[in-house]
Amino acid sequence: MPNLSTVRTREHAEALQQRDRFLDTHPELRDLQRTIDEKLRSAASDHNRLVLIHKLMMDAFRELNVRLQSLVGSHRRPRH
Repeated sequence: MPNLSTVRTREHAEALQQRDRFLDTHPELRDLQRTIDEKLRSAASDHNRLVLIHKLMMDAFRELNVRLQSLVGSHRRPRH
């Protein structure tokens, strides 16, 4: 969990605790979370954080789309 001085509300603290419990059950995602935390720390404002989160989400969606298209394409049979 980040430094407690960065926690702004009770809901924020609860969300971070929930995230940490999730990461305890999915340790393979810890490196990804560390990367996200580092990038968010370097964002100078709330607006920049939102822009960064949007970019990370869109990158992930694009990667998922490529994988999905690959799976769909590999399961199509040529028509005769």
